[in-house]
Amino acid sequence: MNPNPQHILHDLGMDPGQIRQVDTLSERHGHAVWRIVMSERSYVLKWMPSESARVEIESYRLLQRLGVPTLPLYASTAQALLLEDLAHSKQWRLAEQTDSARAEVGQAVARWYRFFHTAGEALLSQEAPPDFLRRETDVLTPQSLLATGQTLGMANSPVWDLASRHLELLKTALASLSFTLNYNDFYWTNLALSRTSDQPLEAIIFDYHLLGVGMRYSDCRNVAFSLTGEAVEAFWDAYDKVDAREAILDCPLADLCGLQLASQMPKFPQWAQESRQRLLNGELEKDLRAAIAQAEEMSARRLNC
Repeated sequence: MNPNPQHILHDLGMDPGQIRQVDTLSERHGHAVWRIVMSERSYVLKWMPSESARVEIESYRLLQRLGVPTLPLYASTAQALLLEDLAHSKQWRLAEQTDSARAEVGQAVARWYRFFHTAGEALLSQEAPPDFLRRETDVLTPQSLLATGQTLGMANSPVWDLASRHLELLKTALASLSFTLNYNDFYWTNLALSRTSDQPLEAIIFDYHLLGVGMRYSDCRNVAFSLTGEAVEAFWDAYDKVDAREAILDCPLADLCGLQLASQMPKFPQWAQESRQRLLNGELEKDLRAAIAQAEEMSARRLNC
């Protein structure tokens, strides 16, 4: 049965009689996104009936509770979100690809991430993570790592056995560091920028279906990978320093997570080619050994305390 946006709007407390136009922006995998033009303004309506997709709905509610800036959310149900329409917003606009190279954009993104990470760290220092949030590394097991090597036709690499034998050590080291909320999916298509020119540029990151928990560095690395030009250095300068141990642990684990995910896809994705090359040229093994040494040092210090 096809979803009816009029019925969904009624459930959101809106008057379907005020609808002037409905444009379908996306309709796939059982989900739908519409632009709803009503008498007083235009909205974006997202309908997400599946259990997995509702992570975004729960994430909006969590971030609003923490005071983290999000796109204006006008109403929500267990299956739907009614959001600001960036195409007709007076305050925000959707970023363009060229924005990802601008220094002021890198600075604005860093300010949003600093606020987001600080709020997440404060939350997780007081309570357990909500059930719908996961670490990216949760998917890694000794069995899944060995299977990844087989699936990729690269089982002869020493990386898989080395990583599987030391996985628990690495995960214990991660758990001993402070952790926070992670966005995990930065790209310019998920970025809104303020329209006003008389005030410093502001940024909001949206679409929270991959929200999780993890280290600050992991999230920042994901941002820097998608920024270009002057925006990369500007982002790091504005964000400030992160724990150097996080970078050492994150480097090989990020590659392993990426390769495992890529191995499960029908066609090996372009975004994982760099990790594949690092596996082939030995850089991944080198970084993995450095991470293991770091984890062993952290373990020894905990035992001596």
